Amino acid sequence: MTNCIWHLLLTDIVAIEKHYTMVRSGTTFDFYDDVVPFVQTIDAHLLHFQNTVPPDSIQTSPQYTRIINLLKTLSVVCHDVRTSKKHFYDQLKTVKHDVLFLQQQVGK
Repeated sequence: MTNCIWHLLLTDIVAIEKHYTMVRSGTTFDFYDDVVPFVQTIDAHLLHFQNTVPPDSIQTSPQYTRIINLLKTLSVVCHDVRTSKKHFYDQLKTVKHDVLFLQQQVGK
């Protein structure tokens, strides 16, 4: 697997955090113009991730499933000012750790 997919996922994590920070600072995102395309981009990267990972490698690991579920969730909730800061950052930290862990496992 190329480093490109890992870079995409890590870049998505940074973008999600940036959107959340902007929302907490008072920025409002238009649902159709901003949120939907953002979520579609993340979903496309996740689909690429799923298609890139060999079936017999890491797809059975809990981190693999958690990455997909958390990124899908975070890409939406990062646009909601009511999202708990603690809960958001706990999930963000978990998904970042899982991406780095699997990147290391595949690199072996």
